[in-house]
Amino acid sequence: MQLYVLEGFLARVAVSDHAQQLVLKGGVLLAAFGTRRPTKDIDFAGRDLDNDAQQVLAVLRDIAAGKPQEDDGLVFDANSATAEVIRDDDEYSGVRVSMGVELATARTRFHIDLNVGDPVWPAPGQVEVPRLLGGKPLHLLGYPLVMVHAEKVVTAVQRGTANTRWRDFGDIWTLSGGHPVDGNTLRTSITQVAAYRDADMSLLRDVLDGYPAIAQAKWAAWRRKQKLDQLPERFADLLEDVYAFADPAIADEVTDMTWVPSARAWAA
Repeated sequence: MQLYVLEGFLARVAVSDHAQQLVLKGGVLLAAFGTRRPTKDIDFAGRDLDNDAQQVLAVLRDIAAGKPQEDDGLVFDANSATAEVIRDDDEYSGVRVSMGVELATARTRFHIDLNVGDPVWPAPGQVEVPRLLGGKPLHLLGYPLVMVHAEKVVTAVQRGTANTRWRDFGDIWTLSGGHPVDGNTLRTSITQVAAYRDADMSLLRDVLDGYPAIAQAKWAAWRRKQKLDQLPERFADLLEDVYAFADPAIADEVTDMTWVPSARAWAA
C-alpha cells in the first residue's frame, strides 16, 4: 500500500499549481529510470520555496486537497499533516511533513522530505514515472540521472567507512548497470555537489579501504530484508563496480568519455 500512497500523492503534485516548485528525487524517482526499491517516503528538492516548515506545510496541504486526473480511492488527511525542520548530518537542511491517508478502511501515514538550496545540475527536467497498476505514467520535474549519481558518490566519500546508507551503493550499482552516462556531465555534477557541501573529495577506493570486511554482514542483512536479490551478495564485488564507475569521475579522468553500462567501463 505504501508505494501506491506515494504514487497517489505524486499524481496530485503533477496536476497542482505547485508542480514547478517540487523536483522529485530519492527512491521514488528510481522508477523513472526503470528500477524500484522499497521506500517509505517521497523526497523533493524545493524551488522558489524557503526552508520554512509552515510554508512547506501549506504547499503540501494544498496539493493533498487536490484531485488527480484519475480517481485512485485515496483520501489524504491534509488537516492531520505536521511539519518539522530536519538536518541530516549537516549535509542539508530541509522540512519533513507527515500526513495521514485512507484507502477504503485502511489507514496509514507517510512522510515527505523536502530540502531547499542544494544545487541541481544539469537543471531538472521532466521525468516519466510508471504507475504500479498500469495506466498513464506520471509526468513530473525530476533530478537528472547524473545528479542522482553525484549526490550518492559525494555522500559515500563524506561518510567513508562509517556509512550505513546501503541503498546508495545499491542504487549506484543498479543505475550504472542500466544507463550510459556522459563523463563531462557527471564530473561537473560531482564537483558542484562537493563544492556546495564543502566536501574534500578522494577516491572511493582509498576512502573505503577495508570497508568490505567491516560491512559485509550488515550489507547482507539489509539486502535480505529489502529482498533485493538482484544486488551482488558480496559487498566487495558491488564496490568494485562502484569504484570503476565513480573513481575516474572523481579523479577527473572521464573528459569526453561515456560510461558503457554493459561493460561497466568508461570508453572514449
